[in-house]
Amino acid sequence: MRYKQSWSTRLWRHYLRFAERTIKLIRIINTTFLLGTTAIILVIISLFTPLFSQAIVYLFGLLPLPNIPSVSIGSPPTAYVVLGGGLTNDHNNQIILNNYSLNRARTAAGAYHDFPLPIVLSGAEAPWLSQWLIDHGIDALISENASMNTCENARFTAKRISLNHVYLVTDQYHMARARRQFALNGINSTPLSAPLPVKRDWAKPAHNLTHSRRAVYEVAAYLRDVIRPQSNCRQADEVSSEQLLTPRGDATNSTRSDDE
Repeated sequence: MRYKQSWSTRLWRHYLRFAERTIKLIRIINTTFLLGTTAIILVIISLFTPLFSQAIVYLFGLLPLPNIPSVSIGSPPTAYVVLGGGLTNDHNNQIILNNYSLNRARTAAGAYHDFPLPIVLSGAEAPWLSQWLIDHGIDALISENASMNTCENARFTAKRISLNHVYLVTDQYHMARARRQFALNGINSTPLSAPLPVKRDWAKPAHNLTHSRRAVYEVAAYLRDVIRPQSNCRQADEVSSEQLLTPRGDATNSTRSDDE
């Protein structure tokens, strides 16, 4: 009888301990689910405010650059490098700079008028960027016409002209990835951020979402570059100097004015 009571008592104690642990586990799961759901909701809400994109820009600013030659670190910037942001078509179906590229051209022009240095234009947009800058009184231009992505921007710019330190002109979300690529090619860079076509504004959720989408894209692209560099980035020796110099379009009559 004593044996049966002892066995049943031990079994009951095991059951109580199991029930207690199960309840604790359920509470942990519920708390985790609640906190996770709350965090997801807050992040989704923040996408429609300036907070999310501002946080991403801040975090990008904390990222270290790859090792850069000491000569590049110690030298002052000797040129502006403008990275193309894309092209579009106007109402006459003429190819023109899109608003991303146009803002980068404007940023470079403003900086040039304050502190003249040669301007290097990198990407398929180079002919249109060049024509816009010429139309606005700037002719100290060097074009690199062959690059098709950020990695090639850096590689082909380094091949096109010897540079140690530059003012790099692109938007603030693209800047971290671009600076990293230029550092990998031995070029130090000082950021010169061009604005996006729309501004952050607490009263305009759609504008904030545009910034958030840009930020998310650049986070993913940066991680891709670090974890698994893109395979479509050509080596410098795969492109001839003639290709770097050859424009891939005629921009003579297809630039857009400041008011457009």
